[in-house]
Amino acid sequence: MVEKPLNAGSSDEEIGEWMSNLTKAQFTLGGISWASVEALYIALRTLDIEERMKLSELSGLEAKHRGRKLRKRNLVITQFDGRCFELGSAQHHEVVKEAIKAKLLAHPEKCAQFVATRPRAIVHDTGFPESRFTQLPALAFCRILTELREELHQSVS
Repeated sequence: MVEKPLNAGSSDEEIGEWMSNLTKAQFTLGGISWASVEALYIALRTLDIEERMKLSELSGLEAKHRGRKLRKRNLVITQFDGRCFELGSAQHHEVVKEAIKAKLLAHPEKCAQFVATRPRAIVHDTGFPESRFTQLPALAFCRILTELREELHQSVS
């Protein structure tokens, strides 16, 4: 029997919902305390340090709404923690992966719940079509989560 996939983001399971980048879950990355992974993801759309600091305090949905305004600035190359990269690139996705890992490590009980979902497939089905503007497609997001789950499982085994 095949187990149903873990839906990261819009789920009837608490851990699936918690794995969404929109979830308010404090963590630190790049010397900044972030209220959600989405806040970091959106902050990468600006090079303005003051704007990034404001974004760092926002929940996922608040950050997402703020991000619509930043998208219009058409920033292509960004910087974070001494690295320069193109939005949507492998390096960009690596920073998001680092943020998700930092979030998990900051919440050990949630991290353990997430690792316990192994070996189920991970999907990201929000019930809405994916935005054509996304710089982190669902396929890439699910790959990141699957990789992290395996890495974290290996580190506790």
